Amino acid sequence: MAIFEHVSLPEAITRALRRRILNNELPAGTRLVEANLAAEFGVSRGTIRDAMRSLRAEGLIAILPRRYSVVTRMSPEDAEDVCYARYVLEDASVGQGLEHSAAALTEALHESLREMAAAADGDLDALVESDIKFHERLIEVSGRRRLKDLWAMLNSQMGALMRSEIERRGIGLAEVVGRHRLLVEAVGSGDVIKVREALREHYLTGLPVRTAAAGPEQAT
Repeated sequence: MAIFEHVSLPEAITRALRRRILNNELPAGTRLVEANLAAEFGVSRGTIRDAMRSLRAEGLIAILPRRYSVVTRMSPEDAEDVCYARYVLEDASVGQGLEHSAAALTEALHESLREMAAAADGDLDALVESDIKFHERLIEVSGRRRLKDLWAMLNSQMGALMRSEIERRGIGLAEVVGRHRLLVEAVGSGDVIKVREALREHYLTGLPVRTAAAGPEQAT
């Protein structure tokens, strides 16, 4: 029997607009007029406002009071901060928990990689979801709940981050998957140092020197 997920009306509209933005059906600079969206979706303007607030929190739009909303792109500075924060947290996790779980983690990451590859056929929205699941496995390896809680706080902005970075670096979705494959290979080696180097490369390549040269202290 099929299981259907029940979501609120604002959340359903948020998802629909998020998919359009991430898949570039609504490119940067597109105006989102409240009245027009309410008419399109057949809902109240209040429902549209709720959806707009969610999209703003995700870094996908900017809201101009009493005028309209506009599709935006995450700034390089904000993208740098998100990447660096995730790197620090995942580096700490694998540094502590990889030694006795490399084989199981490798198998799990291969499964996630297959999901990512399936989503790479032009659907960035789906790729973002599979990317989050992939990296969730890395953050869980430490077994520290609060570490994962801190990491999860960044998830809502992953769509904005990936949309921005794909455009800034001029890469395709297949290349995004390929970069994750390098992480899986490093984990499969069972070498903690290689995995931490791969994480550093994954997150910090192309970022300004001020962060790329200032990684977290090596775990003892």
